[in-house]
Amino acid sequence: MTVMAVAAPHAPTPTPLPKHSSSTSTSTPTPSTIVTPPQPDSIITFTLPDLLAAWPFDHSPNPSSSIVQDSAQWTESYGAFANKPGAQEAFNRCNFGYFASLAYARAKGMHYRVACDLMNLFFVFDELSDEAGGEEVGRQAADIMNALRYPDVVPPGGDSLLGAMTRDFWKRTLQSSSPSSAQRFIRNFDEYTDAVRQQAVEREAGYHRNLQDYYALRRGTIGVRPSFDYFLLPDDIPDEALEHPQIEKLAIDAIDMTILANDIYSYNKEQAVGDDIHNIVSVIMKEKDCTVQQAMDHVGRIYVGIRDDFMENYKNLPVYEEPLNSLVHEYCWGMGQWVTTNIKWSFKSERYFGKNGLSIMTHRRVALRAKA
Repeated sequence: MTVMAVAAPHAPTPTPLPKHSSSTSTSTPTPSTIVTPPQPDSIITFTLPDLLAAWPFDHSPNPSSSIVQDSAQWTESYGAFANKPGAQEAFNRCNFGYFASLAYARAKGMHYRVACDLMNLFFVFDELSDEAGGEEVGRQAADIMNALRYPDVVPPGGDSLLGAMTRDFWKRTLQSSSPSSAQRFIRNFDEYTDAVRQQAVEREAGYHRNLQDYYALRRGTIGVRPSFDYFLLPDDIPDEALEHPQIEKLAIDAIDMTILANDIYSYNKEQAVGDDIHNIVSVIMKEKDCTVQQAMDHVGRIYVGIRDDFMENYKNLPVYEEPLNSLVHEYCWGMGQWVTTNIKWSFKSERYFGKNGLSIMTHRRVALRAKA
């Protein structure tokens, strides 16, 4: 592998801000600039930051809708929510297939199928782990990792639901994955499942992290890095190419933008049920003793700094000999598209905003939900 020079791919040139800066920006909205629907005086509302402002990554979703449907049927066949009336329907309304169609828009055939399966597996584990304590989530994580490491060895007594689901998905993945992609995914997914276990331990104990410690854990629980491994699943890309400092900066920025967007959009739902101790909006409210709107505005300013850092780094990608150079550029484009995917899906699905997501995406005004 030969690094040749530094090239500048086509990208807008925003004014750079320091990473995680709290400086103001014209891209960060204020409530006074937004036309909002009238609200009764008794309802507390807040305005979401406009996270798509000055962001150039976008394109049409993957057209292979039949693959999305096959993956959804496969997921439902495991009956993960059979004992909870209405839970499967609620899961389906989250529209995880739409997420996969944007994130893996250029994948085809079995590559696209297993990418859809991965998104469904992520969210099944997310739902099941959210309701469990640290010890149980530890067992869930162990079952998943056992299936990934030993796909042909079913444990004595058989697989758990997550173990069986992972084993089936992983055997399909190995049919289309390069060895380097498979090994990289196992490493990254191990870090992810362990972070989810640690989050469950802390949730059970009621432990609140400060902002710096929050980032350290949240970069693991968000599950973004192993998702990146499916961008170019069939291609054999050496670790040292993707671990180049410039590309690693892009990865961290994309992960952090995903974290901030996820926490901004999920805050209302999580605070209503008392599951917001691992949400950056709540962390900032507690640390700075501020209102929801002040915390949202603060997170919006942090986001702008990270966004600008990503765009600056995207202009200075390392250049390799072909075909590696094209693959690395495709991978980096995928990270930018991932950020767009997460934002668009958050509004189009019903996971955070119910049936009002697309209208909220326009006016960005949200009514604070009462605590359960």
